[in-house]
Amino acid sequence: MKKLSIVIIMLISLVLVAGLSGCDMYGTASNAAVSQSINSDQDLGISVTGIGEVEVNPDLAILKLGILVQMDSLSQAQQQANTSMNAIMNALAGFSIADSDIQTAAYSIKPVWTWKDGESIFSGYKVENNISIKLRDMDKIGEVIDAAVGAGGEYVVVSGINFTVDNPKSYYTAARTAAMADAKEKATQLAKSAGVKVGLPISIVESNYYETRKSSELLVGASDGNTTSISPGELTVTIYVNVVYTIGQ
Repeated sequence: MKKLSIVIIMLISLVLVAGLSGCDMYGTASNAAVSQSINSDQDLGISVTGIGEVEVNPDLAILKLGILVQMDSLSQAQQQANTSMNAIMNALAGFSIADSDIQTAAYSIKPVWTWKDGESIFSGYKVENNISIKLRDMDKIGEVIDAAVGAGGEYVVVSGINFTVDNPKSYYTAARTAAMADAKEKATQLAKSAGVKVGLPISIVESNYYETRKSSELLVGASDGNTTSISPGELTVTIYVNVVYTIGQ
């Protein structure tokens, strides 16, 4: 009996020791889980989107125009298209436009068919020759259009004009700086409202950037009855950045 009592006492002691050790082990694990959860929440941080905008005066116009000729004979259509385009190129030569700034955008020859009385009837050939012109003298845009139209006559088609900047890098840089400042300001406001501090940025993603023009500032018309008037207006360079800041201590 004495030996049995000793064995029972030893077993009880081992159980108590194991129980205490288990509590300590699970307590430590529980603390680690809490600590990890807190870190995980901090990793989420403060997520904001910053917007940066820079107003720019365009210094480059891209004019798109061409020749469209339709005639019964293919050779006649080609000849007329060549004659009209050569006349336009000669007119453009008077504005000192670099050869590298004039580019053929599209050239096509297509048969023309019309539908009449339930059947398709051959109606001739259509020749189209389009060019893209970079104009760096913004004051001469209207004169260039008038000269091209005058030279090409009834076969001229002006398909559009776009305004941009020749070297936009500096404007994008300024817009990015403004976007980051906007993001920091928003994060600071949110942190203050939550009673915390803004930490360091842990993620910065530039979502997109683009140029827009205020359509109300593009004016096309005859200013004095003789010359086409073109107003480039302003461009707005916009950049978005998505930034995540840690929550400071």
